[in-house]
Amino acid sequence: MHSVTLIAQPRSKTPFAKVGAMKSGKYEPKNSGTFGVMWFTDFGDKFWEACRGVDDTPKLRLRDSGFDEMDWSVSFRFAGFKARITSVKYKGFFGKPGNSYMELKIGTPNPNDLRVFLQAFVEKFETPPWIMNNWKKAEAKSGFSKEEIISEWSKGMGREITEEETVVKGWGASLFGSKDKDSKKEEFEIFEDAEGNDVKMVIHGALEVEGDEYAIMSYADDVITTEYEIMKINRDKKGNVTYSGVEDEELYNDLSEAATEHLETKFIF
Repeated sequence: MHSVTLIAQPRSKTPFAKVGAMKSGKYEPKNSGTFGVMWFTDFGDKFWEACRGVDDTPKLRLRDSGFDEMDWSVSFRFAGFKARITSVKYKGFFGKPGNSYMELKIGTPNPNDLRVFLQAFVEKFETPPWIMNNWKKAEAKSGFSKEEIISEWSKGMGREITEEETVVKGWGASLFGSKDKDSKKEEFEIFEDAEGNDVKMVIHGALEVEGDEYAIMSYADDVITTEYEIMKINRDKKGNVTYSGVEDEELYNDLSEAATEHLETKFIF
């Protein structure tokens, strides 16, 4: 049996799945619900879609589930494959998709079948599933370093993952165009401080979390960029943009970690 263990990041908690149905081997997706449901996530749903793409009668069954909607383990059998997805939360009491990771153990007798399946599976994602929202927390919980996570996906798919493919494209994707240290054209905004003075802020990129956008900014008069601010981006129906502060301290801390990682990859810090 040729197998790999893959660590992945869910992006959305939906679709939900009925716990009772999953225990009996039936997947009944729901877009909403409070009781008796588990967060199957976009990762679980796309994996099931991939299973059905190679097998008309794939099988799945819920093996373990806890109090939290993201605490579960589901086994799969399809087209000679055996797989198990385990949802692991690494932060928060109830958790969020961004505060958890998926461990996919998958194997089949033919290594080429595994490579072909995983390559097709990955193509279903706009942002590669191996990119973590918070590498440090995921590594501390899973025991896999960033390099090991990327290496295992490369091994499974039979191809090298480029450095560009390891850059965060949800938390770290620039919504204002690509920038590098030699770029002469910069995006900026003018704010007014408490004393009525204009403050010019340079925009280095943005983070996207569960549909909300957050701009990464630094003070334009800083010759050496050592401080940055994170502001929530608000867009009205006409596309006009305004900014507001991030009140949730926990969210701000998570955004700060992701922003630092993004800025380091762009050689800004």
